[in-house]
Amino acid sequence: MCAADATADRIAGALPGAPVLVSCQKDEGPFLLEFVAHHLVLGFAAVLIASNDCSDGSDALLDALQAAGFCGHVRHSVATGEMPQVRGFAALRRAFPLNLASWLMALDSDEFLNIHAGEGLLPDLLAEVPDEVDILALNFANFGNQPHQRWQPGPVCARYRFRLPLAHKSNAPVKSLTRTPANFGAVHSHSMVRFRLPRPVEVMRADGSRFALPPEARLFDHLRRFQPGDIAHALAQVNHHPIKTYDSFLLRRARGRGGVPLSQDAILRHTDAYFLDRAAADQRDDSIEKYRAATEALMAEMRSHAAVRAAEDACLAAYRARISALQA
Repeated sequence: MCAADATADRIAGALPGAPVLVSCQKDEGPFLLEFVAHHLVLGFAAVLIASNDCSDGSDALLDALQAAGFCGHVRHSVATGEMPQVRGFAALRRAFPLNLASWLMALDSDEFLNIHAGEGLLPDLLAEVPDEVDILALNFANFGNQPHQRWQPGPVCARYRFRLPLAHKSNAPVKSLTRTPANFGAVHSHSMVRFRLPRPVEVMRADGSRFALPPEARLFDHLRRFQPGDIAHALAQVNHHPIKTYDSFLLRRARGRGGVPLSQDAILRHTDAYFLDRAAADQRDDSIEKYRAATEALMAEMRSHAAVRAAEDACLAAYRARISALQA
């Protein structure tokens, strides 16, 4: 049995009764080690990532991370008109026994769960959720680029420290922890969807307030974003780094979006107005610093594996070359 297969088997064995994080990515190699390490430090039993049609070597990096035992990885391809995240999450559900997990969360690689409950670890957060709650929905805290104008390699959370005011409308989107994945028909980037039980779905916000949705409700319609008056961050927030610097943002725009069908129109959301909205962030927030030492130690352990180090270096070289091409 090869190392990657052995890792996949070990991860599958760890999932029953444990929380799992899933993600989809394309061409985000410079950011993967921090994303994986941060969420393992928080207490997820596994980080599982689907990659599609990569051209920067990030799929090779994920293969190396899987072989070294740090994450699970599946590759897939997306045709015009298909939604990358829909295909990616379905591929992860086929490859790993997600239905056996206790909780499931889907995050993008520019999103970092930041827990305020207890000591800041996942068990502390989940201990705040009553047994009857199915979904814990957590709002964004969007971070900008200040004071940095040009992309440089290094940990995202340590480099970008300024966010928008917590009540800002751009923080209305939510990402959810969903209890008992088997009760839901599909994974979506904001929550699981298609509830299977004949009773209301119980949802809790980060301030502890709750509401119920009928079992037939289209959960995406209710769990994509909250109204501004319902934005809450008391128990936890999702630190979102969608722009980093303008040159990095241009590469994101060229890559396209994962949550819409693959097409030329997929880039239209990431306009200059989108960048400028988030570049106005001026509220310093160091609350995620509590994870930094443990995250960087785990990243160093990852890089102690020669294949991981070489694959990350290749991703960084590809990213630098693309940045240089933009500036030429």
